[in-house]
Amino acid sequence: MQFLLQLSFFALLSAGSLLKPSGPFNVGFSQHIVPHLTPNDPTPGPGNELLIHLYYPTRDTKSQSAVPYFDAQSAVIWNTLLQLPEGSLLDLTTTLLGNASFLNAPTGRSTILFSPGGGVNAWMYYGLLADLASRGYTVIAIDHPGESPALRWPNGTETIGWSINLIFTQTLIDQIHVYRVDDLNAVLSWFSSFVRESRAPFDTSKFITIGHSIGGSASVAIVPSHPKVKAAVNLDGAFPENETVVTDVGSPVFLMSSINHTTQFDPSWAEFQNHQTGWWESVSIYGSGHLDYSDITAWNSALGFPPLIRNEFGPTGGVRTTEIVRKYVADFFAWVEGKGKGVLALPSLKWREVVYVNGTDFGTVS
Repeated sequence: MQFLLQLSFFALLSAGSLLKPSGPFNVGFSQHIVPHLTPNDPTPGPGNELLIHLYYPTRDTKSQSAVPYFDAQSAVIWNTLLQLPEGSLLDLTTTLLGNASFLNAPTGRSTILFSPGGGVNAWMYYGLLADLASRGYTVIAIDHPGESPALRWPNGTETIGWSINLIFTQTLIDQIHVYRVDDLNAVLSWFSSFVRESRAPFDTSKFITIGHSIGGSASVAIVPSHPKVKAAVNLDGAFPENETVVTDVGSPVFLMSSINHTTQFDPSWAEFQNHQTGWWESVSIYGSGHLDYSDITAWNSALGFPPLIRNEFGPTGGVRTTEIVRKYVADFFAWVEGKGKGVLALPSLKWREVVYVNGTDFGTVS
C-alpha cells in the first residue's frame, strides 16, 4: 500500500515526456498496412498483413494528426504487468508529428529497417527510432499482428495477440525468426512502390537493418540475400540454432549486448562471430538489462516513478542505455556510409559503461 501511495505521489509530479530526439530535424510519423501472407502463422493475428510505423525527418513544427504513444488496450496490459497506477501509461507523450510533410530533397542517409523484440510492439522503441529519424534517416519499424499482446491499427481497431505471459519455447522462437525474416523481405519489396507513389524523398537503394532480441538476429539473417542491405545491428539478440548462426554475413555487423548475450553466457554469439570474414564488432553495456534496449524501462523515469525492478532491467537504466545505443548505432551507421568510426574506434569516458568485447579491429586503432 505504501508503495502504491508513493507511486501516486510521483504521478502527480510527472510530465510523461519520453526522451526527446537529439538530431537537427523534427520527426514525422505515419502508419501503413503492408499486404503480406505468412504461411502457417503461429500467432492469433490475421496472417495476411503487416503494420509498419514510419519515422522520418521533417521541417514541420505542428502535427497534422494526434500521435498517442500508448493505446488503451496496451496500456491496461502493461499497467497490470508492471503494477503501475491505473491509466498512468496513457500519460506518456512523444514529440512525433503525425502525417507531417516530407523534406523537399533527400538527406543522403540510408533507409533503416527495424524489427522489435519478441512479443514487444515496434512503437516501444521511440527513444532510438525517433532519434535516428531526427538525424536524417527514414526508419521503418515492423509489427507482425498477433505477436504482441495488442496492436492498434490506423482505423482504431485492435488485434489481440499472444498473452504477455506467454512462454516462448524453442520451437516458437524458431517460427518467429522465420516469419520475421520474411516480414523484412516483404517490407523491402513494398517500400519502392510506396516511395514512388508518395513521391517521398527516401532512399530505396541503400538499407541498414537493426533489431532487438529476436529482431536483432532476423536483421542480421536478411543481409546476405539482399545486395541493397549494406549492414546490420543486433541489439542483445540470441542467434537461433539454424543457418544464421553459421552464416558468413560478408557485410558489417555491429553487436551490442547486455550481460545476457556475451559469448560467455550465449554460445550462439561466439559461434556466429567465429564464422565472420567481414567487419564486425561486439560491445557490451555494463549494467544494462535485456529490456533496457526498448522504451519500457524509461517509462517510469518519464512518469516520475521509482525505477522498475525486474530481471530484464539493469541498474544502468533505460534512459542511459538508450542514450548509449543512440550514440553507438549512429556512429556505426555513419561509418557504413563512409565517415569515420567515431566511438567504435576507441573507448570514451563519456560512454564509460561500454565494454569493447571483440571484433575485427580488436586491439587496433583506426
